[in-house]
Amino acid sequence: MDKEQLIKLAEGLYQEAFDANAYFLIIRQYGKMEKEYRPEMSLSPAFYSVVYEALQKACFIELAKLYDRTKGAYSIGTMLNFCEENLAFFSEYRDTVEIEDDGKKYVFPVPYQHSLKPAEECFFKEEVRMQRDFYKIFDSSSAETAPVKVELTFSQFLELYQKRYSSLSKKRENMSEQRNKIYAHNDRKGIFNQEEVLEKNPLFYTDMQELIEFALDAAGLIVGALTGVCKTRSYANIDDWEGTLMLVRLGLKYQSYDQEQEEKAFWEEFRSKEKEQTE
Repeated sequence: MDKEQLIKLAEGLYQEAFDANAYFLIIRQYGKMEKEYRPEMSLSPAFYSVVYEALQKACFIELAKLYDRTKGAYSIGTMLNFCEENLAFFSEYRDTVEIEDDGKKYVFPVPYQHSLKPAEECFFKEEVRMQRDFYKIFDSSSAETAPVKVELTFSQFLELYQKRYSSLSKKRENMSEQRNKIYAHNDRKGIFNQEEVLEKNPLFYTDMQELIEFALDAAGLIVGALTGVCKTRSYANIDDWEGTLMLVRLGLKYQSYDQEQEEKAFWEEFRSKEKEQTE
């Protein structure tokens, strides 16, 4: 695999992760919308029911593709392996700084700066301890939650992500089993005993979110390192659905007001005619 092919692979995987994240973020909005806008959503219950089901299936299938274990399939795992086999494509450092002093030039490498996520802190126990102890000197209340930053070369960054990938093995396995037995094939167990498949291979929303975020992190790192482009992780207006429901609510209020006015006009006309008849 050459450099251009690796870039194309990473960009393709990133787009799949981006799509899965978009589906997932909308799915997570359903609970809030059903609670706060139930009358508005009840105007088209079939639509929302079908869309919710479609989003769940689309999200799961995109996620399963990202971690596909089928022989010959390209996935996040194969991308990381290709990167390890082709480290020559990457610069070990994010940048270099040149300083000239007294006619002499000095070149300093600039490593990657990375804020550790909670799942990554176990791989940097000493750095986490030292920085947390330092934070306690100034603010003990937020010391345990303050972000821990580390400096990494690209090789170290790749090694970190390979460790994270391995740590997700059980969740990846559960997702693969659900995909094979429920979503991708009409497996006997999936058709006749779906509950057993789900019980033995659970995959919660938190698991799906972790898998999506890792795919975005890993593919985003490779795209950024090879092209210098930092990609966005979601649509800027991914939460615009609520605006539509607010307009529906406003429309219902106007509809109610119009009905009240029509009813009021009807009774006024009725009483007027009744008065004319009595006179």
